[in-house]
Amino acid sequence: MISPPCSWQRRYNAGDIAVVPRMDDPVDVRIIDTLMSKFSDFQRAYTENGLSHEEFETFGSSRRTLRQFISACTEMNGLIRDVILPNPDTE
Repeated sequence: MISPPCSWQRRYNAGDIAVVPRMDDPVDVRIIDTLMSKFSDFQRAYTENGLSHEEFETFGSSRRTLRQFISACTEMNGLIRDVILPNPDTE
């Protein structure tokens, strides 16, 4: 899911590529098998009960996702702040 700028969304809407929901389409088992055999972190994350609750909080992918989300929220807060309360030194 993305939140593109309005001009990008207009371009998407004007495009001729059919929008087809694919979220529930199964991933090719060969891809899963390859990832499972080559990446132990993928195997831990993909396998049910592969990570404990405690491990999940410190798991690299979890941390990276959370850090990106927090960073995006911080950036959004800054944009909103600058609209609501513009910096008098940059006007």
